[in-house]
Amino acid sequence: MMPWFRPRPWFMIAALAFPGFASAVDFDKEVKPILEAHCLLCHGTGKEKGGLQLHTREAMLKGGDSGPAFEAGQELAHNAIIDRITLDPADDEIMPQETDPLTEEEIGILQTWIADGAPWTEGVRLKAQKAPIPEEEKVIPQDPPRSLAEASQEIDRIIRHENQKRAPQVAESIDDLAFLRRASLDLVGRIPSLEEIREFEAASPADRREELLARLLDDPRFADRWTVFFSDMLRVRSNASGGRELQAWIHGQVAENRPYDQMAYELIAASGRTGSNPAVGFVLNDDTDPMELAAAVSQIFLGVRLQCAQCHDHPFDDWNQREFYEMASFFGKTVRRESNFTRSVYTTETDQNRVMWPPERENPPSRDEVKPLFPFELARFDSTPHYIARLEKARAGNALETAEAEAAVDLDALIDLDAGPKKGGLEDLDVLGEARKASEDLKVHQDLYRPSELRAELAGKVTDPRNAYFARAFVNRVWAELNGRGFLEPVDNFTAFQDISHPQALEYLSQEFIASGYDLRALITMIMMTDTYRRGFLGDDATHDAKRNAELAFSASPARRMLAEALYDSVVIAGHLSRPKWRSGENVRLVARQIRIPIVDDGAEEPPTTPEPEAEDPAAEEAPQMAMMNRSAMASAGAGYDLENSIEIDFKKVLSDAAAEASEIEKMRQAADQKLEEERMRRMAAMQNERRRPVRYQLKTIEEEVDDNPQFNSSMRMASPAAPDHFLRVFGQPSREGLGEFRDHSPSLRQQLMMLNGKATHEAARVGTLEPLYGLLAGEEPKIDQAIQLAYLECLTRHPSEEELSDARILLSESESPLDGMADLRWALLNSHEFRFLP
Repeated sequence: MMPWFRPRPWFMIAALAFPGFASAVDFDKEVKPILEAHCLLCHGTGKEKGGLQLHTREAMLKGGDSGPAFEAGQELAHNAIIDRITLDPADDEIMPQETDPLTEEEIGILQTWIADGAPWTEGVRLKAQKAPIPEEEKVIPQDPPRSLAEASQEIDRIIRHENQKRAPQVAESIDDLAFLRRASLDLVGRIPSLEEIREFEAASPADRREELLARLLDDPRFADRWTVFFSDMLRVRSNASGGRELQAWIHGQVAENRPYDQMAYELIAASGRTGSNPAVGFVLNDDTDPMELAAAVSQIFLGVRLQCAQCHDHPFDDWNQREFYEMASFFGKTVRRESNFTRSVYTTETDQNRVMWPPERENPPSRDEVKPLFPFELARFDSTPHYIARLEKARAGNALETAEAEAAVDLDALIDLDAGPKKGGLEDLDVLGEARKASEDLKVHQDLYRPSELRAELAGKVTDPRNAYFARAFVNRVWAELNGRGFLEPVDNFTAFQDISHPQALEYLSQEFIASGYDLRALITMIMMTDTYRRGFLGDDATHDAKRNAELAFSASPARRMLAEALYDSVVIAGHLSRPKWRSGENVRLVARQIRIPIVDDGAEEPPTTPEPEAEDPAAEEAPQMAMMNRSAMASAGAGYDLENSIEIDFKKVLSDAAAEASEIEKMRQAADQKLEEERMRRMAAMQNERRRPVRYQLKTIEEEVDDNPQFNSSMRMASPAAPDHFLRVFGQPSREGLGEFRDHSPSLRQQLMMLNGKATHEAARVGTLEPLYGLLAGEEPKIDQAIQLAYLECLTRHPSEEELSDARILLSESESPLDGMADLRWALLNSHEFRFLP
């Protein structure tokens, strides 16, 4: 039992004696942060210690097992909540119990607020939050940086400040060639070529790194590599409905540097067919299921695993089941449709919301539609913060430029004042006809593909710059992609109970990302220009704990293995496999392959024909893939692995074909219903007849000569994800089936066997007659040292040490020929840890 009376702080005595002593407090700025940081951990939704909830005013007034927490305006000496928070810190009954005791200032704010009647901002529901950073500890500058380079310097300064308590060891910065290799792998997904190395070394040492970043960000492969990043994040599957179109759309958005918030808005709000609106593939990916989409949007775009509240209140965070249903209700009217004739898939909206409350499994007597409500609170400001003001100013300027460009009509091109209207000018503009056609088209599309007002509303809230979750979640993902780990891990699990390693650095970088106009390239530049990104590894003399502490503090780089796609493409670059490395006729060999021969009913063989593929999408039913085949061998050998059929997706062609198909379908839709039905019946009859005809096949082995001149393309444009046995999947590419699935970088024996015995590694190691190395080694007086230097540069982007040079000389001298010795050396370099891991 608590004693009835105990000593009170001086400010409480003053407030009791002099009612006018304390002025009114601001609920949003002063009271709300205290309750969310100190009280909601024990008295939030699903965490009602003593039956007390404090997330709403109604719940607070209702109280818990011991009665009301307080009565507004009640005498402070007899107020339960004030009584509990002013206990001696050693008392077992003191509140809060999960955080430090409240300060006198915080207690004074709460007692004044209660004495004033506990005013509460309408509609606000409290969420457990971490305690705000004390003003004296804040180091985020209030003035905007003058450049991206200055922003990078601020990030370094903030990280150093936040590392003071950790006192980590600091690794040396990597040298220029290591930076070239790391940046190339991060930005374009492969190691640099010899030509790029020479160009980098020829540049001014003072400017070469910045010039390199600018060049790589403008490289066409940048879009390829970062399409892989977005495809992992968004779980893009080429064989899903609209998957190929969505992948192509993402590639185009990255290539054009489309602002991330606009990309996200379109992905959430898109409706219709993928042919006319490829972004709709994101909604189709979850089959328009409201629950799945609510979980996906929350986790992907906001970094919150809200789906844990789908069946019950979130066990580890302050989200309840009702909030999850309210979020899902934004998707409740979206449905997936499929044309019976064309089999095309699209989304549209219905009048009935499918999300109902209470949940069906509770067998309620009745259920009602759930009103959509966004559970994430948008920030409130007295004045617009500088980063949002900069965003608004930039967007306003861009909008003005666009409007001026659209208004700049060349009237002389339409009208010749002397000669009258020109052909193709105003005389040919059928204004009424165009308006009529546009109206008809609009009705057709509205009937078939109704846009979603609810999802448009949700997309606006998700991407609002006042929504701190949105920018923070993406910045954390990109930081992890470039530095090996995020400020928070896992990167998609922000909760009030998870510690952010460098909260101020994350906040500053998020603000600058918003101010940049959600510019991906600007964000990457800010990160890669930091000293933090350029850190190397701690030496072998450092202990395991020291290395771990330094990596958590970002004062040393963790070991990062190449992405599977980057590893494959780097083998191609190191081994000169992107173009022919042999002259015609130098690699002729006899290969055997099997073909299927159809057998008619009487047992007689039909003439050999080229068998039709069993699956239209090679990524959907790809054979087990245990090695990598080059194009020429694949074409004739028919061996078990056909990588090239999945490579080199022409993203522009995918979109143009989809758009043409959409246009054709719209024309078909306007045809007479009778003709459509007749065509459908005819096709069904033909399919039934085809099924009745028994078709048997036999396998026949044929042999033929093949000029096996290896040439490999990039793996960045493969239909993805690859088959489970594929090289890319074995090296960590995710299946993209579920949320929270990340790349697996753990080593395995299977990976080692693929590199040791794989076709690509074997071909990359051999020295082709068209390679520069061949000229150094094939003459009567081989230039051994130059060849070794060149091999190290091409494979490891560095020069060999004296010891390595000596060992390589022995290897080449003891081989049957310098060419054979070089093949062994390159094979060893390609299979080294140094090759697979970033410097």
